[in-house]
Amino acid sequence: QTTPVRRFLVSPWGIRAAFLLGVLTSLAIAVLVYQNVTTHVKAAELQRLRRTVKLGERLRGLEQQVACLQTLDHRIRLWTGMEPGGQGEATVAVLAGGVLLDPALEESKARAQKVTIPEGASVWQIARLLAKEGLVDRKRFLKVAMDPDVASSYIPEAKTLEGFLFPGTYHFVKGQGEEAIVETMARRFFRAFPIEDELRACRLGMSLHEIVILASIIEKEALVDQEMPIIAAVFYNRLKRGMRLQADPTVLYGRRLYASGRRGRIRWRDLRARHPYNTSVHDGLPPGPIASPGVAALKAALEPARVKYLYFVSKNNGTHYFSRTLEEHNRAVRKYQLRSRGSA
Repeated sequence: QTTPVRRFLVSPWGIRAAFLLGVLTSLAIAVLVYQNVTTHVKAAELQRLRRTVKLGERLRGLEQQVACLQTLDHRIRLWTGMEPGGQGEATVAVLAGGVLLDPALEESKARAQKVTIPEGASVWQIARLLAKEGLVDRKRFLKVAMDPDVASSYIPEAKTLEGFLFPGTYHFVKGQGEEAIVETMARRFFRAFPIEDELRACRLGMSLHEIVILASIIEKEALVDQEMPIIAAVFYNRLKRGMRLQADPTVLYGRRLYASGRRGRIRWRDLRARHPYNTSVHDGLPPGPIASPGVAALKAALEPARVKYLYFVSKNNGTHYFSRTLEEHNRAVRKYQLRSRGSA
């Protein structure tokens, strides 16, 4: 007897399930292959990217060193009266042990008038003070001090001499002239900031101009010298992390420069203003100094404290509270600022 052949009937759902299982298996294999290939590709790309970044860092370092050398070359020619490729004589100053000695500084004591420029004074404040003493015409003094050609003859990157009219006590003679007074104050700056300090700035990756910009902000933020290196460290730490400085004194300076000299307390709209000195909306340093820093502020910019702070807020007693985190900073703001305003 012949055994009948059995036919196995497969339902349409079974066919669909088998097809789906095959597709999923193929996808799984493709994913594994893709991950294996891309892992090697990403690793190679990452290595190439790292090499590019390192090369970029080296190039930036070389650019900074070249810029420093150019600035130093300019400074040496400025103080020796020598032009590139030419011969010159030291007509106004000699370099001795890092100190610039100006033989023309000695004025007749009988005719000289004593005047003191405070640390942290802006060019407008200096002009007003000297005009009050009858030593300059305020507008003519500002015209000279804010002249880009005059400024670049001392500091190639500078557009004005803001920050480079050194604070201190001077003996000026009436009728001496605005140009002569500006020159005397600018030369006093270079006596206080010798070439050794400029080389230290280069090692920090900063130009002379940038150091003075930072020092001027430190000068306006700090009320006690002891805090200056800590405030300097806060700004350096923020710059390294790509954080904005958010320094109110820069906002106020820009308002004075661009908002028709408007005065008074800082307002919310000031913090949103788009002028280039507003470090609340722009990254990095402002385009120029905002005041004349003294020796302590310049030293702090060259020797910041070794701390990890990123924030500080006034304690309303001449000192500041420093914080590492935004959370801690916000607590300090509530404690020292908001409560004090509420009780006022």
